[in-house]
Amino acid sequence: MSPSLLCKDIRRRKRMPGETSDDEPMTLRAEMDSVLKSILDRLSMELGNRFQRLKDLDHSLGFLMDVKQLITSEENLQENCKTAAQYYSEDFDGAELWHDVDDCRMLLRTRRGTDSDIKIPETPLELFNFLVSYGDNLCPNLQRALRILLAVGISAASCERSFSKLKLIKNVLRSTMLQDRLSNLAIISIESEEFKKLNMESLIDKFLRARPGRFGRLYDLK
Repeated sequence: MSPSLLCKDIRRRKRMPGETSDDEPMTLRAEMDSVLKSILDRLSMELGNRFQRLKDLDHSLGFLMDVKQLITSEENLQENCKTAAQYYSEDFDGAELWHDVDDCRMLLRTRRGTDSDIKIPETPLELFNFLVSYGDNLCPNLQRALRILLAVGISAASCERSFSKLKLIKNVLRSTMLQDRLSNLAIISIESEEFKKLNMESLIDKFLRARPGRFGRLYDLK
């Protein structure tokens, strides 16, 4: 008998819908090129979407970034307020936003006239804190617009941080973890600074007292 040589398994490409020919063998180099190209395409698409969202944000609420011009100049203010209301029509009205900006100017001029040492807001965050110090009823539309402007960047970073934490929590050793436990561990990991401030002994006591019939035989609950 002639000796037979063992052949290595051939990497085959998955047949896509509409193909009629047999699967062609795919080398390791070709498979790596395919994976790298798909990664680059994904990165290009995500970067394009991110920059497009930033452009939309600048077009809608970009005029709020320059607080100094906002509280001193009337140039294109009414038009900018109408444009912002088109993007966020469910949150505020363009005409009311314009009136809120005018009211904010009057308030700043009045405060500056009575107290020359008062600091004029220079950033959107400082302007938001200044308005909030007088309550939620003062310039509500302007407060909503500033809140949206300040929260957009944070919300995007929070989502990315959440996915990074999930990769650390659900590893190979925890592949059978259910969704509820994964969500709870993710919240604890993301909010680790607040979690470290909790008194675990007090929380355990409250948990045991909430179920005295089940744990009463194991623990001496008073």
